[in-house]
Amino acid sequence: MNARKMLVLLLALALCFGAFGIAGCSSDDADTEEEPVAEETTDEATDEAADEADYMLITDGKLIVGSDTAYPPFEYIEGDEVLGFDVDVANAVGDVLGLDVEFKTYNFDALIVGVQGGTEFDMIASAMTITEEREESIDFSTAYIDSNQSLAVANSSEYTALADLVGEKIGVQSGTTGEEYANNNLPEGATVVPFENILQAMQALQTGEVAGVLNDLPISADIVKDESRELKLVEEITTNEQYGFAFSEDNTGLRDAVNDALDAIIADGTYDEIYKKWFGERP
Repeated sequence: MNARKMLVLLLALALCFGAFGIAGCSSDDADTEEEPVAEETTDEATDEAADEADYMLITDGKLIVGSDTAYPPFEYIEGDEVLGFDVDVANAVGDVLGLDVEFKTYNFDALIVGVQGGTEFDMIASAMTITEEREESIDFSTAYIDSNQSLAVANSSEYTALADLVGEKIGVQSGTTGEEYANNNLPEGATVVPFENILQAMQALQTGEVAGVLNDLPISADIVKDESRELKLVEEITTNEQYGFAFSEDNTGLRDAVNDALDAIIADGTYDEIYKKWFGERP
């Protein structure tokens, strides 16, 4: 092979390897450009899923609710079922969030400690008034219903107002705003008698153990509708209270999700239907 032929052969080989080199680089560049796009899409989907369920639950797929289930018409037990306004609203919220809802019964004054621990239940739904004192230790949802205080007495009683109960015993439920109001507005010589739940307080009123019961208006109004109790409401006390669902301060994601769900059931009319079922037309 002469020098001229050798030079031609070398040039041909150089061009061939150069072509393969370029092709190889082009393939690598394409892979490099496509992979970040795929990874970005995956990350975005993960972020969206996290946003949809950015909260903690004791049991996946289930919203466990702590409640004093002796507080009709908001929550009460009939047979094996927990029924009431709060129950229906909580179930509607669960439907929006795609969660099963389970109610657990606790004494009212144990609910806050129970939700703080994060191991007993995820949320409180128990006709709980939003107060500054409670907000120091737990978080509340947006308010979902209004309330005032009221005084119930026996049908045979001549008392017509809290101020009349001078020297008398006044029944309340322990840990409630009714107990707080009674202590702050106690008639001369009167004493406050706390009970574990409101039904026990009303029973004490029926038997004459106490002369009156101070309690949230919607609950007392529902209880005295039972004529066999021989009780009546004689005073509505304006306190401008509002109820909210309550959460651990460490679970703001669940609070926010429940707020969004409350907005949804108000917007689509579900809330109004529940309200009408338990209280009639909304005021």
